[in-house]
Order: sequence, then structure tokens, then C-alpha cells
Amino acid sequence: MSRATRATSPGFHPTRSKGQCFLKDERYVERIVQAIAPRPGETLLEIGAGQGQLTLPLARAGATVVAIESDRRLAEELRGTLQAFAGVELLAADALRVDFRDLAHAHGPGKLRVVGNLPYSVAAPILLRLLNVRECWSELTLMFQSEVAERLTAKPGTKAYGFLTVVAQRAARVSILFRIPPDAFRPRPRVVSALLRFEMREVDSRDAAVDEKLFRGLVRGLLAHRRKTIGNNIKHLEPSGLSREATLGALETLGIDPARRAETLGVEEFAELSRICAGVL
Repeated sequence: MSRATRATSPGFHPTRSKGQCFLKDERYVERIVQAIAPRPGETLLEIGAGQGQLTLPLARAGATVVAIESDRRLAEELRGTLQAFAGVELLAADALRVDFRDLAHAHGPGKLRVVGNLPYSVAAPILLRLLNVRECWSELTLMFQSEVAERLTAKPGTKAYGFLTVVAQRAARVSILFRIPPDAFRPRPRVVSALLRFEMREVDSRDAAVDEKLFRGLVRGLLAHRRKTIGNNIKHLEPSGLSREATLGALETLGIDPARRAETLGVEEFAELSRICAGVL
């Protein structure tokens, strides 16, 4: 688990339970900033500011940075460091509670780019919250545990392919930019990290017509037991409000055999299923 920040101050002790492993290798800091390629005048939303390892070079490049940090000790320390930077707004807040849509609208017009190093224990929930309002972002550049990165970029039918894969790839084109070894952090984490880019897809009229909660319920239900067939997993759709009859009818319309395993369905097949099911509710 990691959070990229400057070397810790003498009075600050990282807390592993909060995922506080600080990026100490400036070479990787530079690579991350180069990958983000901040543009003068643009507004970036940074999640997990820590002690400003990314915040400061992004601000120096001329970008306006809205930085979120949940640890109030770190936020207070960073606030003092940022006094010399007029283009940085620091929010001492939990990214699992922030209203991202309101935040984006407050710093518009236009779509924002999101950057940061997510605490790995809550990386997936934060990503899902960001994707809930994908129309607010043009791009996400975020760090994850390498294992999660593999899931996010997986292909249908592979072991890593699952709920998070489908939801993320429906919303964005996802790619791994590069990996970061444990030795680049302090304290040293037990995992390799990876920097990912999410190029957000435009929300067209067909996507806008589908309730995201329904889509996620469909995907989660059909993938409830990976080794079982779609037909056997239909019973797990009840919490999403989808009936067996509606789902079987949608499968027949698309020519999808209920004897298939859901892990073999492509992202667009899941999307088409949700569109048809939404139309019969």
C-alpha cells in the first residue's frame, strides 16, 4: 500500500494501517509528473496529497491543484508548506465521503483531470466513486497495487477479469504506464505498485439511459460465482431488481447462451444486457 509524499518530517511517523508508505525515489516522482504532463492554467484534482510529493511539482508547473488529504496531521503540515503557492487548494477530507460531482462543478467549467496515489486498502471504492461521475473527468492517472492493475486491464475469460474490470473498462480506456518497485517507498511495502491511466469515454445517449446502479448490479450478480454459468448466476441478480424472466429475455435478444460463463462476456455485452434489461423494468 502506498502514498507518494516527500520524506517524512522528524515528528511524523507513517501509519501502515492507513497505507502510508511514502515515495522516496525522486526518479519515480519525476516519471509520474512527466506522465501527468501538467499544463499551465489547468485544474487538477489530486487524491492523497500526503506531504506534497506530487502537489508541489504540479503547482510549480503552473497547474491549479485541488488536493485532498484524509490524514489531518499530514494536511496541517502540508498547509504550511503550500503557503507560498497561490494555485493550491487543500481539502482535509476523506475521498470516500467527498461529493466529487459538486467538487468538479465548483472548479469548472469543463472536465478535470484526476491524479494521485490511492491508499490501497480503499483504492477500489475510491475509483468506483470517481467512475460514478465519469462525465466530470477527462482522464485519471492513479497508482494502484500491481495486482489490482492487472484486474483493471484484464481480458474476458482470464483469471483477473471481474466486476472491477468491467465497470472500469466500460467507463474508460485503461492502460498501465509503468510499475514502481517496493524499494522506491519508505517504509517498504510488500507489493509492487503500478501507475495507470484512464482515458474517459464519452457518455453517449445510450449509456446515459442506463442506471449505473442497475449496470453494476447486473455485472456483480452474473459474476457472483465465476465457475458457474450465467443461467445459474441469475438468482444473484435479485438485489439489483432484475427478474429472471427479464434477464433471460435479454440474453435471448442478444443471442447469448445462458450456458456460458459470465467471465467470457465482453464489456460491451454486459453493457448491452443492461440496456435491454433497463428497457423492460
